[in-house]
Amino acid sequence: MPRRNTFRRITGINLGWHPWLAEGESRGNYADWLWLDGQLEGGYQYSMGMFGARPGGTVESERQGGPTVDLHILTPDGKAHHGTESYPLEAFKPEPFGGTWGDNTFKGKLGPDGMPEGYDLKVSVGDVGVDLTARAVAIGLQFSDEEHGYSYYHPIKNIALGWWPLVPRAEVEGTLTIEGKPVKVSGLAYVERQLTSMPTSFGGGGQAWWTWGHFYAGDYTAIWTDSASSEHFQYRHFSPFALWKGSDLILSTFQFTCYVEKFGIDADSGMLYPVVESLRASDGNVELRAQLLPGKINHIFRLGETGVYCRQYCDVNMQLRRWDDVDQESGTAVHEFGAGGHWFPFDRLK
Repeated sequence: MPRRNTFRRITGINLGWHPWLAEGESRGNYADWLWLDGQLEGGYQYSMGMFGARPGGTVESERQGGPTVDLHILTPDGKAHHGTESYPLEAFKPEPFGGTWGDNTFKGKLGPDGMPEGYDLKVSVGDVGVDLTARAVAIGLQFSDEEHGYSYYHPIKNIALGWWPLVPRAEVEGTLTIEGKPVKVSGLAYVERQLTSMPTSFGGGGQAWWTWGHFYAGDYTAIWTDSASSEHFQYRHFSPFALWKGSDLILSTFQFTCYVEKFGIDADSGMLYPVVESLRASDGNVELRAQLLPGKINHIFRLGETGVYCRQYCDVNMQLRRWDDVDQESGTAVHEFGAGGHWFPFDRLK
């Protein structure tokens, strides 16, 4: 059933894992993970999925669908480095905020109010790794009037879809390992939770297409998604946008749109991807406009026969207007675009 959209402070249920979604007929579709991004000094960047569950991972023998750590590191020269490893179910130990995957750990730190104060991250997969300590600056939120935070939930069938930022901005320092060699780093980092027990959620039965991202520009931190449900759900849009200055939330609205202004064709894959995107969010006399500039593709792949998923790092320019006051900043962004199998009539071009 659709939830009423609103903004609420995250709670312990949003920080933790949701194994009850693996029960009943949705069992084989359950996925639950932390997603992390880091934008570091010197041009180093990382992104990582730490999966407690993936579709097909509900029995011990299906290891490839079970707990997984998937790490991508982009170096200043534009070279991508990747390591991934899946684990048997007993190797994953969930915690209220984080967990252990074999020897890899995400150890969340909570304050007296139960909110994140930071985390320690230690991961090594293949010849890449991260060993970072984070201090939380901005604390996340969720977008539903229900405590669980799901943007879609069918309690009878136990089908859910959810996404929310946990620590949208943290100051981090430590070490990256690239081809087995350590590199000292510091910068800013992001953590969110995603989960689903909906069949073919992304680019399938649940969504037609979506944009998603976050950026750092000076003291500002922004997060967003503009997600269109499938034709079956009448393409209804879920479009939250939030902006912090330092630790203060200064704009939160569902009056948000992300426009793809220009598409390009990736030379290696032949797939379409956004080259330039514009953001606009408003609430009363507060308005933000931003533009995501041409960037570096981190990874791109097909969803089904004609769908596409693309994730990029790029520069961003933003302008914030509050009454007659205007503030402009530049920074860096991580953003993605995904579309299902019927988003464009490619067969008509043949």
